[in-house]
Amino acid sequence: MKKQATLFIATALFALAGCSTSVPIKNFEQNLIPQTSKIINNTADVETGILKACIQLGWQCAPVSEGKIKGILNIRTHQLIVNINYDKTAYSINYQDSTNLNYNGSKIHRQYINWVTNLMRHIDAEMI
Repeated sequence: MKKQATLFIATALFALAGCSTSVPIKNFEQNLIPQTSKIINNTADVETGILKACIQLGWQCAPVSEGKIKGILNIRTHQLIVNINYDKTAYSINYQDSTNLNYNGSKIHRQYINWVTNLMRHIDAEMI
């Protein structure tokens, strides 16, 4: 009987751990600009591609300085703010701040990864 109770508790804890809505925070560093037939001559071409991808997905993005864009995504009561640093060969998306995404210094709501990954896919598509 004691063995069954221990097994039940272990199974319940394992199941609850799988339901977690938080994941470790991750910055997406040095994503290479796809090398395709489209010629990327300068950082202005990269900036244009990033801004187009942002608009397609409903992000509010604006250049902050040469090689840096601030991106804001508002979905319902959630807000995500990222910094997008870039040059003509690569770009990085780094977490800056959020509201209602349960950020605690090391973990954040799992939707953060999905939103940023989706933005990266659209940026890459704009560069092709």
